[in-house]
Amino acid sequence: KYFGVMLDMSRNAVMKPSVVNKFVDYISSFGYNMLQLYTEDTYEVPEYPYMGYLRGRYSQKDLQELDAYAASLGVELVPCIQTLGHMRQFLQWEENAPLRDQMDILLIDEEKTYALIEAQIRAMRDVMKTDRIHIGMDEAHGVGLGEYLLKHGNTDRHALLCRHLARVVEICEK
Repeated sequence: KYFGVMLDMSRNAVMKPSVVNKFVDYISSFGYNMLQLYTEDTYEVPEYPYMGYLRGRYSQKDLQELDAYAASLGVELVPCIQTLGHMRQFLQWEENAPLRDQMDILLIDEEKTYALIEAQIRAMRDVMKTDRIHIGMDEAHGVGLGEYLLKHGNTDRHALLCRHLARVVEICEK
């Protein structure tokens, strides 16, 4: 039913919107009907000015236009965001320190973290037609072993991840 590809827009290679549109031209001509746009922090979240700061982030207008162009060619644009790990660039800024467990991992069980995740999801939902958002939670190997450990002591990390996933799913359902 779905045939697609994922483009990484987070590793110092944020494609200009015109180049993404050209890529959509190619994949649609090959019969693809989905493009997953992998971003870590390279998109605008209005409430968080350091999201994608100095990294070539896509504005909400850029994403809306990319989505409309892809849809015009029968390609569903699916945002891929991070809701746990891979957040080093965003978390490096002192303003975001209260959200940091480790250098690249968000701090679980903190309401400020879930406010960020809700804002991330809302930012994508506001500009894209799809009902899907990839909520990456991979490569968070040190979860619960940084600031979380200092604040809460030793915790079953599997239970911690499950609790976090449940909160993210709750936000998505909302």
